[in-house]
Amino acid sequence: MGVFNCSAMDDFNPYDILGWPRSVDMDNIGDLTMKLAKKLAVLSMVVSGSVVAQDIEIVGTVTKTAKVPAAANVSGARQIKRIANNVIKQIKFLDVRLSDKAKLHFANRAKNALAHTQQFALRTEDRGETKSGSQASLGMNNVPVLNQGMHGTCVTFANTAAVDAALNKGDYISQLCQLELGNYLEKNSYGHSGWDGSWGRVVLNQMDLFGIVSKEMQMSQGCAGVKEYPVNDSAPDVQMSPEDFHQISENLDEQVLWSPILDVYQATSDRVDTNRIVNEVKAALKSGDRLTFGVLLLDFDLGFMGAVGSHKSTFDTWALTPEIARDVYLRPIFGGHEMVITGYDDNAVAIDDQGRKHQGLFTLRNSWGDNVGDHGDFYMSYDYFKLLVIEVQRIRSVKADQE
Repeated sequence: MGVFNCSAMDDFNPYDILGWPRSVDMDNIGDLTMKLAKKLAVLSMVVSGSVVAQDIEIVGTVTKTAKVPAAANVSGARQIKRIANNVIKQIKFLDVRLSDKAKLHFANRAKNALAHTQQFALRTEDRGETKSGSQASLGMNNVPVLNQGMHGTCVTFANTAAVDAALNKGDYISQLCQLELGNYLEKNSYGHSGWDGSWGRVVLNQMDLFGIVSKEMQMSQGCAGVKEYPVNDSAPDVQMSPEDFHQISENLDEQVLWSPILDVYQATSDRVDTNRIVNEVKAALKSGDRLTFGVLLLDFDLGFMGAVGSHKSTFDTWALTPEIARDVYLRPIFGGHEMVITGYDDNAVAIDDQGRKHQGLFTLRNSWGDNVGDHGDFYMSYDYFKLLVIEVQRIRSVKADQE
C-alpha cells in the first residue's frame, strides 16, 4: 500500500529504515529492540508531525448510550433479535478537543448553513455540484458489517474495512493485530494506538510501514497472545512488538493506494471549500474508489446517536437540521467518528424527526454491527458532511485500475 503518485514508496522497506533484518536473530533480540525503539521515536516525529493538528486534538473517548429504534424495513427473526439484544446500545466516540479557533470556525460555518450562504448557498448545476453524476453505489465487496464493540476503534475498523474492500478478499485484515502493534508504537511515542481513537492517515501509514496480519493468522497464532477481538470485554493490556508482528504479517506492496482529500490540519482553514471536497468524493466514487472520513457528531440525545433522519430505516441518516446547526455554536459537545463512504445519490431523500426533507445523501458503512441503521449501513446529508467533516482519505485498488 502507499500514497498515490509516490514513486519513492515503490522500493520502500520499513525494516531497512528501522535498522534490523527481516530474519531476527533471537540471541540479539534485546539489542535489536532497543535500536528499534530509538528509531521509532524518530519515525514518530515524522508521522505525527504531519497529521496531528492542535486545533483538533483527540484526548480520549466518550461513551454515549441510545435506544436502538425499531426499523421499518426489518422484520421477522432479525427484528426480534434487534429488539431483544440491542434495546440499549453503548458506543464510544472520540473525545475531540477543539481550539478556540476551531470552535469559531465551525460556529461560523454553522451560521452560513443556517443562512444558506457561502458553501451552503442553494444551487445546483451552476456551481458544478452534479458534475460527477447523479449517483454511485459501490457496496463493500463482500466485506461484512464489522463491530468495534465497546472500544473507540472506529478509525482502525473503517480504514481496514476499506482496504479489505479494495483487496477483494472479504473480511481479511486483523484489526486486533493492528491495535496490539499500535499499543507498542504508542508506548514508544509513535502516536495513538487506535484503541482510544486515531487519525485515518496514522492507521493507513501503519499498514504502509508494517503490513497487515490476516484474521486467519490472528486466530491461529494470536496477537500478543490474544486470538479474539474483545467486542464486549476491555482492551487487552498487551503489546505486539514489530518483531512479533513481522513474523506473521504480509506486505500490501502496491495492491492498494491511498491519498488524502482533506487532512485534519486543513479542516479548520477558511480556505478549504467543502463543496470541492464533496465533488472530489463523488468523483472518487464514480471512479470505483471508496473513501474513509472523520466527522464530528453531536446531539447524541436526538434520534439515534444524533442521526435524526430516516432514509431506508428509522434514524439511519445524519441530516443537518436547524436545531443541530445551532447547537454547533450553542452547545458544541462533539464526538468524533470514522466511517467508510461507499456511495452517493443526489436524488436520495431522508425525512428528519420534524418531517423535513433532506435531499442528497452519502451511503456509509459503519462499524456498529448489522443490527443498527440500514443493516449496518448509514447515510449522511451533503450539508451535514460539509459542516462537520474533519478528514477524508481515498482508497484505491491497483488491481482494479489495471483491469
